[in-house]
Amino acid sequence: MAKLEERATQQEVQLGRVEGELAQQAEILKKTKAELIEDVDDAYEAGFEDSLSQVTCVHPEMDISPFATSKQVVDG
Repeated sequence: MAKLEERATQQEVQLGRVEGELAQQAEILKKTKAELIEDVDDAYEAGFEDSLSQVTCVHPEMDISPFATSKQVVDG
């Protein structure tokens, strides 16, 4: 009986260790995901700004002030 209790205790300790490692990995994944999303946002914004610069070069008379990455098209 004592042997069984000892094994159960060891398994609980090991389970706690594994749960801790999984929690750490989940936190690392969460941070990595946030960093990747930020990188994608930055790349999109840079590309958008480059496109607006090209339009301005071709059509200097065009007013590009209504265009921004934070704006949405509603009803056409």
